[in-house]
Amino acid sequence: MKQPASDHAASATEQLYIAYRPLMFSIAYRMLGTVADAEDIVQEAFAAVQSMPGRLDRVANMKAYLSKLVVNRCLNELKSANRRRRDYFGQWLPEPLVGEAEEPAAAAEHNEAMSYAFLVLLDRLSPTERAVFVLRTAYGFDYAEIGGMLGKTDVYARKLYSIAKKKLRPEGERMQSKQEPPGDREGAVPRQRRQELERFVEAFRRRDVTAMLAMLSEDAVLVTDGGGKVRAAVKPILGRVRVTTLLDVISGRKLDAAEAVIRPVSGREELLFYKEGKLLAVVAVDWNEGSGRIDRIYAVFNPDKLGQHARPYSEPEDDQHVTV
Repeated sequence: MKQPASDHAASATEQLYIAYRPLMFSIAYRMLGTVADAEDIVQEAFAAVQSMPGRLDRVANMKAYLSKLVVNRCLNELKSANRRRRDYFGQWLPEPLVGEAEEPAAAAEHNEAMSYAFLVLLDRLSPTERAVFVLRTAYGFDYAEIGGMLGKTDVYARKLYSIAKKKLRPEGERMQSKQEPPGDREGAVPRQRRQELERFVEAFRRRDVTAMLAMLSEDAVLVTDGGGKVRAAVKPILGRVRVTTLLDVISGRKLDAAEAVIRPVSGREELLFYKEGKLLAVVAVDWNEGSGRIDRIYAVFNPDKLGQHARPYSEPEDDQHVTV
């Protein structure tokens, strides 16, 4: 019996959803910095796909086409999101994405463009600059493809990319230089990072001020996000002495007796702090490979941004997730 056209269209859309949803979600998340909004964007994009099944037969590059649907919706969303962030209490940090279930296969390269620290830096860019930079750096689209997604020429896309790089200096250039080798998930770089995190969290939990001072660069920065729901610094804390002082306070009060767990966060291993099964904080730490010291620490305490991971933590069998 011949399959009805409507059933065939639905089946085709379902196959596209299975194949491309991880990529589309990953792009939307890195454009917006929020999980729920990224999920909404992906659903909207696929709703649009379902409404025009006949047009899909004429799509030559499905990856670029679906990415375009996502990016343009993200650009519209960022206009209102930026207004909301201006009214946000204290420092706004992206919502941590814990685990790797939503990452496309290409993200297995684990480069710095997929890290939480890089996601924070992207807020320096305009929405269009951010789109160009994310598509080029994190997903390897060429300038012609990017220009086609944005309704621009490849020359203009290249220009926007150059502008974005300048805005991200020097941190952006430093982080881009730290690309990890493809397929080296269990290699030296991830192993070294895990050791660094273990060393940092040990000093943090023991409130070893001397050890923490030695790990921080002179111009270290600590940014905390409580969203007005949990007490946190309203402005970034600058300088290693002041950063160490606040870290000591956080360790002795907010995260006293909390269990520290190393898990992937937005593409790279970071620290999660649990207490009585509840996730209290996600802390992302960025090392300067040149000096071997910590440049930036981002701590998310806002429970609204941790709610998706609020379920009690259970020790997984996968040794990628390490309790320290």
